[in-house]
Amino acid sequence: MTARRLLAALLVCAAAACNARDKPAPNETLEPSPNASILPAPLAPGSELLPRGRPEEGRVGIAADSAGRLILPDAGPPPARSLREDEVLPRDTLSVKDTAGATLDAGFRWFDLPNPPPGTPSVAEALRRAKEKTDLRVSIDLLATGRMRLVFTSVAFALPLNSELRARSDRYGHALLWPDGSTYRLIAPGALRAMFAERRADVTALVPAKARNVGRGSLLGMSTQRSELTTRSGTLLIDQAEYNGIGSSGSLVCRLLVELVGAEPATRVCGAGLLPVRAEYRWAGGGRLDFEVKAINRRPDLMVGNLYVPPAGAMFKLGELPPQADGVLLTRDDLANLRSRPMPLGGAAGPGAPGEGFTVVNRGDSLAYVLLDGVAVSWVRPHSEQYIIGTKPGLYTVSFRDFLGAEVVAPKPTELPARIVLGAEPDAGSAKR
Repeated sequence: MTARRLLAALLVCAAAACNARDKPAPNETLEPSPNASILPAPLAPGSELLPRGRPEEGRVGIAADSAGRLILPDAGPPPARSLREDEVLPRDTLSVKDTAGATLDAGFRWFDLPNPPPGTPSVAEALRRAKEKTDLRVSIDLLATGRMRLVFTSVAFALPLNSELRARSDRYGHALLWPDGSTYRLIAPGALRAMFAERRADVTALVPAKARNVGRGSLLGMSTQRSELTTRSGTLLIDQAEYNGIGSSGSLVCRLLVELVGAEPATRVCGAGLLPVRAEYRWAGGGRLDFEVKAINRRPDLMVGNLYVPPAGAMFKLGELPPQADGVLLTRDDLANLRSRPMPLGGAAGPGAPGEGFTVVNRGDSLAYVLLDGVAVSWVRPHSEQYIIGTKPGLYTVSFRDFLGAEVVAPKPTELPARIVLGAEPDAGSAKR
């Protein structure tokens, strides 16, 4: 009797198993999952800048040895994350023993700068000194432990002389330090372009650049590898050399340069051990800007206190930039020396012209540099005007451009004194009936 009951129970279980195989499993239903319509959680701050895998790489597993044991790579440093402009950073942990690195003498360069009008009594030596004074020079300290300090050593930038940008390899973004070292603010990724060109810290979206290798070159006696990055803003050709003794800090210069073309700083082009020595920007709408390292000095004795991020002892400010009284770049004497003597043409000065010098009215939406005979003499904020005094009466070549060289107004011979207007006069509108 017990054997019969056992046999019956086995038959019932077998029948139930067959029925279960005939029914679809709950997770194999043809109805769409309700979770499919749920939006993914937002990415953590800075994750949009993390390196993306290449589509052609496919799925990559964990390597194993011949015995089947997993080969785990070294953990390495954690990935960098983005700074927020309202973030209060903890005290930097650099050691006073971390002093090895290098200092770069570098700068940006404009192209197609006009010359004085033919026949004018221009002074070549004074013109040369004025150009040298307004060269777009920077000095860059690189610490092998992953820090960068860029100092604006020219009066021509829209930030005060000796303002600083500092960066560290474990963060995307920069700290902007006032010239006297008393105050700093954070510049989030995507704001550098506006800061250089507009004296603003507005953040614009950065995009993954299309990158490719385009051969090799040579600069400063070093062989370089050349890469091309393309975004909707334009194209960047960047030459980088292998330079020992700077660790990962060369990638901080690369991040700064690629951000100016609107590219994510996490691009693989900015590799450890590589130092950018030249960059050429060609903008989608025309125009060009270059960056070039003119000299590299190896430094065993960099002052660590000058590279802390955040800066030690400085007060944190949110949403401000270093104060700048005005945008006049040259003194009255600098301007007066551009001509050996007055040479007025005898015509009447136009409406609104001052008694001497000239007034520039910027009716555009962008900060504009004013150039006389190819020398930057002032920058003017949008919807503002600037009075510039010192020029002798006579004919000059006047032109305008933005810092990036993307917006350039064709040069025009202009007799000074004058009131010069950039952009269209405001529309007064139609009269009301």
